[in-house]
Amino acid sequence: MRTLGLLGGMTYHATATYYLTINEHVQKQLGGKNSARILLHSFNYADIMTPWYAGDLAAVRQQLCDAAAGLKTAGAGAVVLCVNTNHMWAADIERASGLPLLHIIDFSAEAIRKQGLTKIALLGTKVTMEGDFIRGRLEQKFALEVLLPAEEVRGRMDGFIFQELPYNVVSDACKTLYLETVQDLVRRGAQGIILGCTELQFVLKPEDVEVPLFDTVALHARGAAQWAIDN
Repeated sequence: MRTLGLLGGMTYHATATYYLTINEHVQKQLGGKNSARILLHSFNYADIMTPWYAGDLAAVRQQLCDAAAGLKTAGAGAVVLCVNTNHMWAADIERASGLPLLHIIDFSAEAIRKQGLTKIALLGTKVTMEGDFIRGRLEQKFALEVLLPAEEVRGRMDGFIFQELPYNVVSDACKTLYLETVQDLVRRGAQGIILGCTELQFVLKPEDVEVPLFDTVALHARGAAQWAIDN
């Protein structure tokens, strides 16, 4: 079993879910007292978000790249970036670390294709939904048609993602917005919904919607754990 290098702390709630899910999968697959070999670089979330809000994205990218290089030095065999949005720098992190980055969306895309779905809706931060690093990968690598919420809704989602969910708070207004948005996306033909933000698992549950939910955190964590077992 190889060692996984986790870049976490964005937020610590999601990181804790990664750690638990990876270890549960390893123990289930290998049995006995087995658990995962994990190296974790957990950021102070404030150190990431302060330059983010200031528009200094280069500083955020550099923190991620430096930490990933440190994981390689410590003995990691692959990088697991425990957040969706920062996958905009996936290629930079791979280059800086010299390690494979187990891309978060690949495991969700494989699960979607396995169910025979072709039209999927993507929820996440505004940057994740509108950028090419998640949506483009789904379209180009996996031949999936990707639907997005209305533009006005994307901005409102950002408010909840950055102001409530890092504190594990899900207000009624937040829940209502996501439920109404999913209903609209399903009316537009979405066959499933990708929870493309690590905190959205706290907002939407499978019983809330009439189509399959694909939680990138759970699928990423289990996929990374299997990668470690298989190698």
